[in-house]
Amino acid sequence: MEKGISRRNFLTGAALAGAAAASLGIAGCSPAATTSSEGGDAASTESGQSTQYSWEVKPEPITDIASTVDTDILVIGAGLAGCACACSAAENGGKVTVVEKTESWNGRGGGFGAIKSRYMDELDITVDKVNAKQHWIAQCASRADEDIIVKFFNNSEEASNWLLDKVEAVGGSAMVGAFYSHDDVYAEQPGYHMLIIPEDAGFTSTGFAGAELCYKDAVAAGAEFVFNSPAVQLVQDDSGKVTGCICETADGYVQYNASKGVVLCTGDIGGDAEMVQAYAPIAAEYGQPRSQYTPMGVNTGDGHKMGMWVGAQLQDLPLPTMMHPQAFCWFHGPFLFVNDNGERFMCEDTWVQGKSLAINRQPNGEAWSIFDANWPTDLVNGLPYGGGMFWDSFRPYGSDLELAPEYFKTQIPTYIEAGNAYECDTLEELAQSIGCDPEVFQATVDRYNQMCEAGEDTDYYKKPVFLTPIKEGPFYALKVGPALLTVTGGLKVNSDFQCLNADGEPIEGLYALGNVEGGSTATDYPINVAGNCHGRCITFGYLLGRDLAQA
Repeated sequence: MEKGISRRNFLTGAALAGAAAASLGIAGCSPAATTSSEGGDAASTESGQSTQYSWEVKPEPITDIASTVDTDILVIGAGLAGCACACSAAENGGKVTVVEKTESWNGRGGGFGAIKSRYMDELDITVDKVNAKQHWIAQCASRADEDIIVKFFNNSEEASNWLLDKVEAVGGSAMVGAFYSHDDVYAEQPGYHMLIIPEDAGFTSTGFAGAELCYKDAVAAGAEFVFNSPAVQLVQDDSGKVTGCICETADGYVQYNASKGVVLCTGDIGGDAEMVQAYAPIAAEYGQPRSQYTPMGVNTGDGHKMGMWVGAQLQDLPLPTMMHPQAFCWFHGPFLFVNDNGERFMCEDTWVQGKSLAINRQPNGEAWSIFDANWPTDLVNGLPYGGGMFWDSFRPYGSDLELAPEYFKTQIPTYIEAGNAYECDTLEELAQSIGCDPEVFQATVDRYNQMCEAGEDTDYYKKPVFLTPIKEGPFYALKVGPALLTVTGGLKVNSDFQCLNADGEPIEGLYALGNVEGGSTATDYPINVAGNCHGRCITFGYLLGRDLAQA
């Protein structure tokens, strides 16, 4: 582990206060670790282990409770996973309370991934489950929990149709996208659903409408939501069972007691730069400062910290990141990439995460997608063999390939206006625009064109179908860089979503969903099932809410 921390010592020792306590307004109720990664004297846990990070010191129990609330099921966090869990539980007769750090429920992103749904059936779409499952495991370096992945595969249809019922109940529908890669090496699957909600349906969401749908139906089914009420500490009884949590409010500390379970749904660690440096360092330099998570900065790993304070075990490190190459432009295709020095550095017909990680290693964590006036034809010719995010447009499944360049023709001018893209009559002007040596850039393009003509990329072995020369002006350069969407790893759970202690045993009463739940992904985010993060929030929230209500 980074900075000399033993994972075992961290999990078995006391954990967090300091920065986490300060960010939640409870700095006065517990001692803080005063060290930082820059050096200085180390703080110590009760066991005598030295610490490097503020969250390694477990805060003292909060005792000045202003009031208590009794419920059956306590959900901490009103994002997609929390709202889905609360909705499912309430619809199955559970008494549900949701406490949320911010002033509202939260949704983000454009849609969700499914393995199967009735919309997919209508379009005769079949996911190759063997291919999808094995690619998922491979992209996670064979370190993900297969039982949890299979649970998603086997229950995605029921949960997806449950959400689609809600969409149709407000007069909406879903569009299944065509934007997945047809590559045989980086095989991706169809099944990405984008929800379409009528303007007169009374929705306020500018993010993913699924969270608002679940929130509204949860309230209608009797769930209580308490906003501006950050959870700061879990409550355990003498046996170690988690029985509730303590929230900080304007009226003092409120203790929520939950007879059936506490579900952590507090989002990822991406808003805490120190946690990212410790647990997902690959995103620390460029991805995290360009975070596109909303609301910005609220995802400070609160559930991870509270869980570890009561003995929950973090999954193996480093945590996987959803780091997509969308910090500047949302189109770059399979065309030539050069770094800020005008040099090629990778095979460009790879998957989304592969592009991000390769660009992340370049100067300034950025690159340029270079193509010429023939790009619309080149793009369409390559789509039957590749595609996917930032390569294909957000087309409906079965639509004409020609829609892809037509859409991007409307987007490139906006990139140019924003200063993230250039259109030039000569390659020399293009090089000057992106700030590299024109001679170096020209040599790179000449070398690339020679391999295009020869039909073989002997530098990086891009597939010949994607070797399209850069000869006819105007010439284009679109800036590409990784942005962190979320860190998709968290606390180890079993297939019932119970958090596990250092001995691999369930911590009674404590569950984790969404990006607090660990095990579904590892090392990297498996984009081969696009939208699976939201898909798992819906599926697992639906399952756990139902099961807790019926317990």
